Amino acid sequence: MTRTALTLALVLPLAACGSDDAPPPPPSASAPAETAPAGPEEITGQLIGGDDTLQSGELYDVHEVVMREGQWLRAELISPDFDPYVIVRSPTGTQTDVDDSQEGNLSLSKAIVRATESGAWQIAVTTFEPGESGNYTLSYEVLDERPADAHEGRQIDAPAESDDVSA
Repeated sequence: MTRTALTLALVLPLAACGSDDAPPPPPSASAPAETAPAGPEEITGQLIGGDDTLQSGELYDVHEVVMREGQWLRAELISPDFDPYVIVRSPTGTQTDVDDSQEGNLSLSKAIVRATESGAWQIAVTTFEPGESGNYTLSYEVLDERPADAHEGRQIDAPAESDDVSA
């Protein structure tokens, strides 16, 4: 499957995640104006059978971070077991899909996204191909300044109505 086809496979089916037990929409809580930069935070997890599954077959987990408009999210997903793929979703549903940060790197995916609105943002950890599973480490931080590596990573913005990775 090509990366373009995977992006479409992720973008289009997220609204139909799972069967009849689709996750609820994202919370609409706003971040307080005094929200301080967060992190760095590190989460270890596993994508395993029984996790939420995209319609195209990829497993996924969702983690939330609260940001205010203008802040930057820098997230890095590493897995020794699968080719990681990151999806970042705003409080109102605008989605950014992030492919591998370097061509040919099958163990790292990095997202650097500027918050266009305040509230609870979602970081979805998923795989590049259906059927992949295993351990991962998600590291993220919220910054007030644009990170020096903000140019890295291939990002594809998708309209809000195309998918749902709500927690």
